[in-house]
Amino acid sequence: MKKEIFSEIVKDFKRMLPALEKAGVALAGPLGKGDPVISNEKIVFNGNANCGHPVGAEFAVTWPSKDAGGVMSGGKVGTWLAGAVIDSRICNGDCSHETFEFKRKYKPPKWQEPDKNGLFFDFCKTAFKPYDLAVTAALIIIKHHLGSSVIVRSDGGYPQWFDALLLCQMELGYGMQYEMHNSELRVRFKQPVKRGENHEGNAG
Repeated sequence: MKKEIFSEIVKDFKRMLPALEKAGVALAGPLGKGDPVISNEKIVFNGNANCGHPVGAEFAVTWPSKDAGGVMSGGKVGTWLAGAVIDSRICNGDCSHETFEFKRKYKPPKWQEPDKNGLFFDFCKTAFKPYDLAVTAALIIIKHHLGSSVIVRSDGGYPQWFDALLLCQMELGYGMQYEMHNSELRVRFKQPVKRGENHEGNAG
């Protein structure tokens, strides 16, 4: 990836950090320790393993409910085969899960082959912990700057992406033109939605 493009991605992500912190998202470095790494070559972060949030009910492997959203504003609302169903990004005293890593130069492992479009697959499971908001925001920023050069897919639907879309819109001036369609982040409106505009209804 060209340095100029990656620089724009980094710049926009840094602009998001105060808003994420205000929303209750504390970022850490790999494995939930130290500081996040944000440079001209990579963005690497996780949730804070020592977040200080209270230890509550045993969540095991969490899964968001259909309309789950927000940060630390709810809790357990049910169960599924592997653990708790939650209605908000929440943790059980450890806000870390899998490390999010996005590098300017991607070096795939020897076993990994590109798909028919020359793209490589990677993923980051967040267990819908608070730093999920930072991951979804980062992916919106990446999609905005790279367009069709990257495909963003998610197990979460539009309700789980709405907070990040809105936050990006408020802080960066883009975000609400995207939607989750068949588990993929796609452009809903060709032009970014400006502040104050209402674009409810069918996409053009």
